[in-house]
Amino acid sequence: MKNNPIIPVAILVAIFISSCQKDITIPQPPYDSKVSIQSLIEPDSLPKVYVFHTVPYFDPKIFNAQLVLREATVKIIGGGNTDVLHLDSIYDKVNCDYNFWFVGTIPILNNTDYTLDIFYNNETYTATATTNLLAATIDSVSYVQKFNDLYGEHEGVITYFKDVISQTNYYRYEMIRPIDASLKHASIALSTACLGSDTVMVLEYGRSVYNDINLEGQQIKIVVEPAYTHRDGIQTKVRITTIDKHA
Repeated sequence: MKNNPIIPVAILVAIFISSCQKDITIPQPPYDSKVSIQSLIEPDSLPKVYVFHTVPYFDPKIFNAQLVLREATVKIIGGGNTDVLHLDSIYDKVNCDYNFWFVGTIPILNNTDYTLDIFYNNETYTATATTNLLAATIDSVSYVQKFNDLYGEHEGVITYFKDVISQTNYYRYEMIRPIDASLKHASIALSTACLGSDTVMVLEYGRSVYNDINLEGQQIKIVVEPAYTHRDGIQTKVRITTIDKHA
């Protein structure tokens, strides 16, 4: 009668697995930093422009204070006015970091052509936009604790609205809501290092932009997975933003 060599096999497997583990060093290829500009103007609101520079994936510069281009000159021109934006910031208790942006002093007008001019490091960056888009009216908003799609099971906020006719529309979802340390970011508990016991307001942008191709004047349904979990009693404000096709 032969005994099965269970222990020797287990040892051999363990040795084989451990021999496959190896620390490697990835050499950093040459990297040309780029200027990153983000802005979304909205009638009756002050213009905000985010101006940063990009860094390689493994770069140790990870805080906004290290990435914001403080020396940039930012202007919004429109409606007969030139608004020179100034650098401002606010402390983000969720991410334990400051958020930086350039903000103006003249509210954006409706049905007006605007030009964004940014001068930095002897380079000029320009973009144009017109605030002539009509807003959609939301018919209903509902919440489901368990929603299934291609990405699995998660919470869902379902928004119904009717497409605005007579224009080509691009829509994006927004939600303004309070969060605290009792909630999670996806499945990860929020850190209390900076948040503590405070409740703060956050703005969640939808990760996708939807258009009305073949949906002229019809009802549109958008289902969004929230970035943070919910609990009973939390009230949120949901908006559907009509944005320029170049956004």
